[in-house]
Amino acid sequence: MKARILSSLKLILFLAIGIFFFWLAFRGQDINGIKETLSKANYWWLLPSLFFALISNVSRAVRWNMLIHPIGYRPKLTNTFSAVFIGYLANLAVPRIGELTRCTVLNRYEKIPVQSLFGTVVAERVVDVISLLIILFLVVLAQFGLLSTFVMNNFLHPFANKIIGFMDKGIVFYLIAFIVVGLLVFIIWRFVLHFRTTKFYQKLVGVLKGFMEGLNTIRKLKSKGWFIGHTIILWGCYTLMAFFCFFCFDFSSHMNMLQGITIMIFGGLGFIVPVQGGIGAYHYIVTQTMMVYGLSQQDGLSFATICHGAQTMAVIVFGTLCFLILPFYNRGLNKKANEQA
Repeated sequence: MKARILSSLKLILFLAIGIFFFWLAFRGQDINGIKETLSKANYWWLLPSLFFALISNVSRAVRWNMLIHPIGYRPKLTNTFSAVFIGYLANLAVPRIGELTRCTVLNRYEKIPVQSLFGTVVAERVVDVISLLIILFLVVLAQFGLLSTFVMNNFLHPFANKIIGFMDKGIVFYLIAFIVVGLLVFIIWRFVLHFRTTKFYQKLVGVLKGFMEGLNTIRKLKSKGWFIGHTIILWGCYTLMAFFCFFCFDFSSHMNMLQGITIMIFGGLGFIVPVQGGIGAYHYIVTQTMMVYGLSQQDGLSFATICHGAQTMAVIVFGTLCFLILPFYNRGLNKKANEQA
């Protein structure tokens, strides 16, 4: 009973975070203007974007199979591909449950232990995190002047002006501020001491150990070149998904591939936030990124909405199809195997 209540509270918390980011992205905006912009979009350009979404997941499935092979199993690509999409579908309902879901699905049809599969998923996530950090570093380095100017003008300068405004206050203000800061430091220190004794901390340590085990799994790969190749294909497809969405609108049709990589990588950070399907967080981050290139907030929101909507619809449609087709596909394989026996 207690576990169910905690799960429900977590789900509500994740949903609340998504709603907050959604409100943050859309507050003060002309909703009718966004609707009008979306109504004029050229939706045909979503077709190549969805095509590369499919190719990216084929590559992800192949790459996952390569991680499974060293533990002694050779699952069918159709099952692995379907499990990936069903995992994405589960993430739309409950954040971060997709990894466990796809392991469960593959266990059902390939009889591979869930614990072993989860280790391969951890290894895959290690590669994704490292890849994301490398691309993020290169993107920031390539556009350092532009990005640093945007951050200075929109975040650091306003924050500095507020600090300067506070400094005009009297001695009483400084005394209260010193006491508040001291209390915060004390509370954080006590929290850290308590946190180290909790079960969650032990789980966190276990996750970090799992990451290390995942790295060891990658070292055992026989075809490291192919694995790296599929990783490059995966992130390349993600970039092309964002790039082709540029052509849906006149205001973004001039944008180039480097800007597509930037949108892809920062949009990916939105999906890392623990909310259902990245909703809200994706919209806010992508909108802010589009504003770096001189687009208005309304145009940025329109672009983020159409990109996120296309990705979500793809997950719903293909995830549902995989969920419905997978039992019949495997039933046919089992029947054929029994007839040959």
